Amino acid sequence: MNYKVVILDIDGTILPHGKSISHPTKHAIQQLRDNNIKVVIATGRAPYFSESIIEETGVDSMVFFNGAYVYHEGKEIYKSAIEKHVLNKIHLLSNDYHHPLTFLGGRSFKATDLSHPFVLEAYLQNPWKPELAPPQFWMEQDIYQLFLHCDVEEEVTYQSKIPELDFRRWTSTGARTCDVNLTKSNKAVGLTKLLEKLGIAPDEAVAFGDGLNDIEMLSFVGMGIAMGSALDKVKQAANMVTLSAEEDGVRYGLERIGLI
Repeated sequence: MNYKVVILDIDGTILPHGKSISHPTKHAIQQLRDNNIKVVIATGRAPYFSESIIEETGVDSMVFFNGAYVYHEGKEIYKSAIEKHVLNKIHLLSNDYHHPLTFLGGRSFKATDLSHPFVLEAYLQNPWKPELAPPQFWMEQDIYQLFLHCDVEEEVTYQSKIPELDFRRWTSTGARTCDVNLTKSNKAVGLTKLLEKLGIAPDEAVAFGDGLNDIEMLSFVGMGIAMGSALDKVKQAANMVTLSAEEDGVRYGLERIGLI
C-alpha cells in the first residue's frame, strides 16, 4: 500500500511515560518527511499540554482532546464542544459524590478542587498545574474535555447516568483520573475531518497508539499499529504490534512496513 500519512499518539507512543522523545524517534519522523509522507499528531492532550512536543516534532496538523479539536497549518478546522446541559449533568453528579473535575477549554484548564489527593496525583509528574475553577467557568466558555478524578469502580455510575459521555482511564492500573469526552467524539472523528482536508483516504493512513482512546483510530486507518505496552484490547484493534515507546517502537514499526 502507498501510505501518505502517519498519525502518532503522544503519551506511551512517541513519548515514553515520564521521559523525552528519543533521538531515533525524532529521526524517524524526519525520515518520513524526507520521503514526502505527512506526519500528524492525534492526542488526548489539550493544545497547551502539547506545545513542546509539537515544537520538537515540527508537525503542523494535530488532533487534540481525543478528536474534539483539530488544527491544520495553524488554523482551526474542526471543533466539537460538550453541550452545556451535558456539562451540567456531570457537574451536579460530581458534586453529589464529592469528586473533583478538571474542565479543559480551548486555551485554559481549571479544576474544582486543587487540594484533593486525586487531583494532586494527576498533575504530579506534569509541568502544568491547574488553577481553581470559578463556579461558572464551564458555563462561560467552550469545554472540549474533562478529567474526572475518582476511583475506577466509581466511574461506572457516571457512565450509566450520563450516556452522552465516555469515560476512559489514563492507565490500566492505579489511575484515579479518566478522560471524559462526548461519546460521538473520538480520534477517528477528528481524523476524518483532517484527512478530508488533506485529500487522503483512511486506507492510505498509518496510525500508532497505545491507549484505550486509540482503539477507534487504529481501526479507522489502513494500517493500525499498537505499541508493545498496549492493553490486549488495543492490540486486537490493530493490524500489527510493534515494540514499546521505551524501545523506539514507532521507528521499529515504520521500518517493518517499509516507510523508512
